[in-house]
Amino acid sequence: MSRTQTRGLSLEQINWPVNLSELSPLFSALCLSTLFQFFILPRNRQLFLFISLSFILLNIGILVLITWPVVKESVVFAQSLIYLFVLQTIIAIVGIMCDANEAGSRANIAMRLSEAVHRRTELETLKDRQDQLLLSVIPAYLTDKVSQSIIAPSINTDIKNKNHKLFHDLHVQFHDNVTILFADIVNFTILAAQLTAQDLVRTLNELFSKFDHDAQRLQCMRIKFLGDCYYCVSGMPVNRPNHADMCVVMGLEMIKTIKQVRIATGVDVNMRIGVHTGSVLCGILGLKKWQFDVWSDDVNLANQMESAGLPGAVHVTKTTKDSLIGDYCIVEANSDDPVIVAHGEPTYHILPDKTSLLERTASIYRNKRKTVDLCADDVTTAVSRMSVKSKVSKMAEFWGAETPFANFGQKPNDMDPENQRRPDYRNTVQSMTLIENNLTNFSLKNMSSILKCVEPACESSPYLLCPFSSRASICHISDCFIFFLFSIPVALVNLLIIRMNYPSYLHTPMFSQLFLSVVCLFLVAMVERITTIGRTFLTALAFIFSASITIGQHIVVSFLDVVDDVESAPSIIWLPGCISHMCTVFVLYRLRHSFRCVLISVDFCTFIFLLSTFSSSPNNIATPLLSFQLTIICVHLVAVFLLLLFVDWITDYERKAEARCNVSFKNEERDVQTMQDINTLLIENILPRNVAVKFLSPDRNAEELYARDHDNVCVMFASIPNFKDFWSQWDTSRKLECLRLLNEIVCEFDKLLSKPKFSCIEKIKTVASTYIVACGLNECEIEFGEINDAVKAKKRTSAAFRNSSIMIDFALSMAYVLEQLNNDSFQSFQLRIGMSLGPLVAGVIGAQKPQYDIWGNTVNLASRMDTHGEIQKIHMTTEMARVLMEGGYKLESRGKIKVKGVKHPMETFLLSIGSNRNSAFSNNSL
Repeated sequence: MSRTQTRGLSLEQINWPVNLSELSPLFSALCLSTLFQFFILPRNRQLFLFISLSFILLNIGILVLITWPVVKESVVFAQSLIYLFVLQTIIAIVGIMCDANEAGSRANIAMRLSEAVHRRTELETLKDRQDQLLLSVIPAYLTDKVSQSIIAPSINTDIKNKNHKLFHDLHVQFHDNVTILFADIVNFTILAAQLTAQDLVRTLNELFSKFDHDAQRLQCMRIKFLGDCYYCVSGMPVNRPNHADMCVVMGLEMIKTIKQVRIATGVDVNMRIGVHTGSVLCGILGLKKWQFDVWSDDVNLANQMESAGLPGAVHVTKTTKDSLIGDYCIVEANSDDPVIVAHGEPTYHILPDKTSLLERTASIYRNKRKTVDLCADDVTTAVSRMSVKSKVSKMAEFWGAETPFANFGQKPNDMDPENQRRPDYRNTVQSMTLIENNLTNFSLKNMSSILKCVEPACESSPYLLCPFSSRASICHISDCFIFFLFSIPVALVNLLIIRMNYPSYLHTPMFSQLFLSVVCLFLVAMVERITTIGRTFLTALAFIFSASITIGQHIVVSFLDVVDDVESAPSIIWLPGCISHMCTVFVLYRLRHSFRCVLISVDFCTFIFLLSTFSSSPNNIATPLLSFQLTIICVHLVAVFLLLLFVDWITDYERKAEARCNVSFKNEERDVQTMQDINTLLIENILPRNVAVKFLSPDRNAEELYARDHDNVCVMFASIPNFKDFWSQWDTSRKLECLRLLNEIVCEFDKLLSKPKFSCIEKIKTVASTYIVACGLNECEIEFGEINDAVKAKKRTSAAFRNSSIMIDFALSMAYVLEQLNNDSFQSFQLRIGMSLGPLVAGVIGAQKPQYDIWGNTVNLASRMDTHGEIQKIHMTTEMARVLMEGGYKLESRGKIKVKGVKHPMETFLLSIGSNRNSAFSNNSL
């Protein structure tokens, strides 16, 4: 029998039916519908996964039912159904994998967007908190400038790029034609002596908060308070023609308020108020414990007006009197104060009137305030039955002042009960905007960062091969190995196709080609696992070998057909395998989108060329049917190609959106951390660290005031007396340069506080050229328990000596630093220092501008020691001197001197700064 006859017998044995050729296009249609279901249709993932799998099984079942008559008569047809089922399963697996990948990507995007929105909301909250902190220190018109100066060092972390500054930043502005008010509570020491620390702080908070409320309504800006002294300015930052009236009315309101305290408590307290109109320089000095302040000769005169004033009256200068618009009860004041006399102008007292000032000055004071006047008869009756503490608490209930930092960290909407019942549309719009920006805003500028933001091991889907496996195990599967895994079932199917559709003499070359391709693909996959070089080349090589597994046998038969006139089966039977291979390329998520598109395009062009060009068929198949099969091949391959390109574009878009969300999330996280650091810096710039921790605690009671009794605290007032002479010798245009020099001095003093040895010293404030600090405030409360009195006394003595000696060393270091600045600036500034040791009260008061301060006789004595001290010497009380002398210090007794506020002369001691210069030098090097 000839070879041609053998071939004919083999083909007759196959007995091709027309329905067999229609199985492949039917399968291709099923593949397209499967891909369309998995990738295009919106759905609930779990429900849709069940429906899609049911749909695939139903399609195969219907296919079996339709072709059952042929299946019963032809074993070959039944075997064709098996290999079609295997290829359909491959497509289903690809669809499940890609669906799981997209579900994972979308879930990750949703999670990242949710976290980003949360971070953005947290960032806005932190920004609001930063604004609150800044506004508690400085006015709003200076916050932007100060905030930028704080953030700039955090952003510019490259030290080499930082320009060295000759001077520290100075945040000061000039304002002309303003009115300054100074107010002091007369006999407040008597009232304070009858109150506990908590009651004293609460009383001051209620009193000063009421002053703040009045100042806000009267358009006055509170500057700060010094103990029981309160001062404010009207006419800045916005100048207004009635600024003098606002300060006078403010003073009269303060007198009315203190009258309520006097009636309620029975203590003869009153207000002494001084007002002057002029110009000021305002801003902040130093690096630590910022407090907004004003400086000018007019400020000094207003302060002197308060000292020389009459309790219960507003003491004003002629300049202020001439600026008044309203009608007041004005009497001339005969002051013999040398400073006021040197000013050369008469001064006046404005007395409170029984008539309501708000009604009489309605043209000036539009916003009428409902004040609560206590009934004198009721209070007088209650005086005999209530203690001073109860009277103060009862009186404070009428004012209802806010607790400092009570609303700290809250949004404005959270403070309004009405807003709490409304939907937060602001956050909703913000979230939608953030999502839109993250999904659509892909600029060329940030594209590179998006492509690089994910590590190679994480670019693959966490559900790459097994949707229910962990990311760690999946990320180790290489692209070549993915090709190998998907090529194995295709190779098995091709074995069935070869055995069913080709004569036995063609099996050997076709099986050899298939086996060789599988072995080469396996070797490439193994090489990729052991090396990291040439991954792209190996992937391309694996792609070629996997494609040869899919359609290599058709190439072999087509080659033999050309060379040896071999008749082959219809090329359409290879169409399902080609579609499966194109879908396999889509799973390679590690590859870039452009590279995957290239591979799919190569697949498409190769398959359509081979299946269309070499599309031979048996002789018993009609030519129209062959033309119909070629059309089916082209249409299905084009449809799959376009569908895969579209799906791949969507997947790449989602992947970049996920990467963009990751970048945005990292940026938000960095901004939040920076803002948290800045807020921590700000609140520690307002409060001592141990106090700041209490206010930042989430368990803190918002209504609880901070007030503590401290023992053995050393307080120091260090002033530069000759700075006043330096200030007065320059005209107004050069005052700013004087402040710049003072700022440098204060900054250098602040730097000393950063040294480890002086970490227990707390800066309280600066007043003009006076630097106020205390040592012993940040120590934990000592619980003595059941130990005897001797041990208690020893511990107290040890703490007293430690605080005093550290403060002495700090004062000597200040003197050394000032001497260095004198050499650099060609000045001759000298220190005059006063110190005192003893108990005091520390607390935070003021609702709108909370301020940490200290009160007590120890503070007053330290101030008096400075006032009555000597240049280049440390002036201290007997109690502090006794502790130091017991520790080995040699002090000089000054004898008994008369001190303001003390009934009898008191003995004080001096320590020369110049004789301890070497000690100062060693301390400065710490």
